[in-house]
Amino acid sequence: MNRLQRGLLEASALAVLALVVPLVVLVARHWDPLLRLDIRVHDALLVRPGAARDVVLALTQLGAPLLLELVTVVAAVVLLRRGRRRLGAYALTCVFGAELLSVLLKSLVGRQRPCLHGLGCPLTSSFPSGHAVGASAFWVAAAVVLLPVLGRRAWWLVALAPLVALTRLLLGVHYLSDVLAGLLVGGCWAAAWTVLLREVA
Repeated sequence: MNRLQRGLLEASALAVLALVVPLVVLVARHWDPLLRLDIRVHDALLVRPGAARDVVLALTQLGAPLLLELVTVVAAVVLLRRGRRRLGAYALTCVFGAELLSVLLKSLVGRQRPCLHGLGCPLTSSFPSGHAVGASAFWVAAAVVLLPVLGRRAWWLVALAPLVALTRLLLGVHYLSDVLAGLLVGGCWAAAWTVLLREVA
């Protein structure tokens, strides 16, 4: 493992310990300053029904769990047929492992989603944002898989993860702390596995 790989792995672990764990604790304990910030951001960014909201609804599909899982399975099958078994396993581990982490954290924290006027309060858990977790893991994995084809330009795909996170805020279905935790969880998970893939390759 070279210095860059070690640094990325250490940065991922530090981000989890210094940012994700405190967020989990603060949200689970309903820390009032964080709750107030989440509510202010939620109310400020919420997009009302109309053409703009329709665009946001379309963009948020870039992080839709079922879609990302389907694309990942198809990509893994293609890679397997081309003899790239390790890369296929990497993609599956990044995406499905991140989704599993998301489910576990949702069960652990059990935070209620924001209530939307006229739509009530969704029953699914809010923290972390599953779209943000899945998008950050998926688009990192996609960049790694497509590096031989796109070169360094593939890393621009990672920018789609924060875009997805923003759509969740604009739609009002998540709080700021939900999407921040989601980006960190999915991104750190994928980054760690990217280093491990390079290490064993």
